[in-house]
Amino acid sequence: MAKQVRTVYGSALFSAALDAGRLTQVREQAETILQALEENPDFLRILNHPEIEMSEKTDMVNAVFAGSADNLITGAITALLEKGHGRELANVLERFVDLALEEEKIGVASVTSAVQLTEDQKERIRKKLLDTTEYTEMRVEYSVDQKLIGGLIIQLGDRVVDSSLSSKLAKMQRDLEAGI
Repeated sequence: MAKQVRTVYGSALFSAALDAGRLTQVREQAETILQALEENPDFLRILNHPEIEMSEKTDMVNAVFAGSADNLITGAITALLEKGHGRELANVLERFVDLALEEEKIGVASVTSAVQLTEDQKERIRKKLLDTTEYTEMRVEYSVDQKLIGGLIIQLGDRVVDSSLSSKLAKMQRDLEAGI
């Protein structure tokens, strides 16, 4: 059910923002709201509290987002609350942002390396990702996992390229065991 709520409401918000010609603006606001929700989890708890009247919740949403969020976003939040799906707010906004980024040709990649990469290395990876995809912009999140020993793991959407030394060693071990 949660996945369906995420998909239906996120897609509806995407279509509405696209049709209104405000996709980038609404996406940027949704990203800001997601960050605020992560930093302030009590806000969602209050919005989902069963003893708080719907009118109070709606007033709270309007007060918090008045003048700072597009009416498409406040409308989506209100609709989620009215239908009893307020707990899915972050998931819905994440789905919307994913759809918007894809439409805007903005890729989001995750790169894990065994050691901290230099800025030059990071820029080369970003450019390589742009050159090998249809994206016009690339957001890359970098992390370090010393267990990789060497190499990289790059994830872009549902695609993963694992060139880590630990992965190659594990494969070699499996091949050797299978051959024995």
